Amino acid sequence: MKKTAVMIYRAFCMQEISCLADWLAGLGKPMIVCAADHQPVKTEEGFTVLPEFSYDEVNLDEIDCLILPGISEFPEVLKDQCQLDFLARFKERPDILIASISVSPVLLAAAGLLEGICYCGGFYQEVLDDLPFMEKENFRFEPIVVEGNIMTAFGGAFREFALAVMEKLGFEVPADTFGPLAENWTRDKLNFTMESEVEKTYWKNALAMLKRECPQFFEKRG
Repeated sequence: MKKTAVMIYRAFCMQEISCLADWLAGLGKPMIVCAADHQPVKTEEGFTVLPEFSYDEVNLDEIDCLILPGISEFPEVLKDQCQLDFLARFKERPDILIASISVSPVLLAAAGLLEGICYCGGFYQEVLDDLPFMEKENFRFEPIVVEGNIMTAFGGAFREFALAVMEKLGFEVPADTFGPLAENWTRDKLNFTMESEVEKTYWKNALAMLKRECPQFFEKRG
């Protein structure tokens, strides 16, 4: 049985992949945890996780799924080219399921994996407006979007995300495994704009940092 790789990075969210990881482990699916290097990584929740593999040690022929958890400080992760170089290796691997939740699709987009691909996630609309590589026209107000081998999900739909990934991997799991699922994901529940001055100031500073340190993100592609 091939392995599922879990990609971890600064301030990643364990909660959003906890249902999925718990059941994959319980069903006997081998998993590996990988990061830029072997240094400990602190989660959004404050736990410290020690990766088993660095990205350059991951053999893509040995995995059938890559999981990207959400990120609370995505601008800091986004500017780390090592993250994007690793993801770029998956461009020619349609046989590998890429499952990305919350704001982690920003990494897929920056690495070129979402070009012309519909996706969703827990994004402020201002972020989609300000980062041209996000191709806002392809964003969908849905809890989960699957196109080809790429699955993206809204962070609040972590139960649905877990079920969808397991189904894609060939496991049959009852729909109520993780408790009641949301019956109606309205656009209002999936549409976010920055309202507080704290949010606006954080993003203003983060955007300035990205423009200064990663000008390639703002260059016209193609």
